[in-house]
Amino acid sequence: MTTRRDFLMAGAAAGLVSTLSSEALAAPLPPKTAMGIASTAMAMHLNGLGVAKPMRDDSMAYVEYCRSLGAGGLQFTPTGDLKKLRRRMEQLGMWFEGEARTPGSLSEDTAAFEKSLLDTKAMGGNVVRTVSRPPKGTSGRRYEGFKSLAEYTAWQEEANAIILKCLPIAEKIGVKIALENHKDRLVDEHVEFIKKTSNEYLGALVDPGNNSSMLEDPTEVCTKLAPYVLSCSLKDMGVAPYEDGFLLSEVLFDTGVTNQAQLWSILKAGNPKLNCLHELITRDPLQVPYFKPEYWASYPNRTAIDLATHIQWVKTKALKLPYVSQLTPQERLQAEEDNNRKTLDWGRAHIT
Repeated sequence: MTTRRDFLMAGAAAGLVSTLSSEALAAPLPPKTAMGIASTAMAMHLNGLGVAKPMRDDSMAYVEYCRSLGAGGLQFTPTGDLKKLRRRMEQLGMWFEGEARTPGSLSEDTAAFEKSLLDTKAMGGNVVRTVSRPPKGTSGRRYEGFKSLAEYTAWQEEANAIILKCLPIAEKIGVKIALENHKDRLVDEHVEFIKKTSNEYLGALVDPGNNSSMLEDPTEVCTKLAPYVLSCSLKDMGVAPYEDGFLLSEVLFDTGVTNQAQLWSILKAGNPKLNCLHELITRDPLQVPYFKPEYWASYPNRTAIDLATHIQWVKTKALKLPYVSQLTPQERLQAEEDNNRKTLDWGRAHIT
């Protein structure tokens, strides 16, 4: 007998994920976890790696597929009939968080941002993930995009002003903005901005792994941002040395350098209503070139001691990190599914 998973995966491979048979819908679902999936943890499926129709174009199929893995909620950008989609997620007992793209400059209009918040409200969500847009042509990683502290500071001032421009929209619609620590602001800079703004519609999306690229400790990042947390991208990180610095990679929970249950406990204490989202991205490791002088150009008060301490730490924590770029498209899709299944299994055991 064809199982729900077999049907969905076969449909995805054929680009027919929107055609769900009654048999597939009636098949028993696996136990649902309290953990949800961030869209970036499903990037290959959403973007349609090796298939005719990407799941980003069929939100209903995406919801059904993620629930077939055991997900309890989702953070993504919905498309299609939102009333129907919301009704189906409610039938499945799944919660929803939205995503919103901020304007790229103060002069850019906020229409797209406003639509994202309206769509989120239509889906029953009350918070959107957003990031401050990096300079054009850059990755968004501070150590790659800025050549000096003055250049970074100028960007940060405009980025903060853009968020403040968007805040009245959030207040009007009744959907909160969760600003991610996106390898740009140091944790103290992030806290300072949110605290100074002092608005219930602005808080943090806390990603424990991102600031590791800027040599900040995940536990410290979670502890400092916990009083302001509205959403999260829970993840474990692995590290290894390479010729220009160190490699940083999302790895299966409790196999890397952090204690995920402890980090979740810190965040949950800051916001008892917080949804648990995971963001284990299936990709090759990121290169963090901190042996190069330009890495340090945009940071204040960094010293040789910081570098020496981190070099030793990487040596003691080094792992064999996962690579997926050499796999076939189908193997990469399977790797992404396996990572999500295993992470949701972790959530089933640790998240209530």
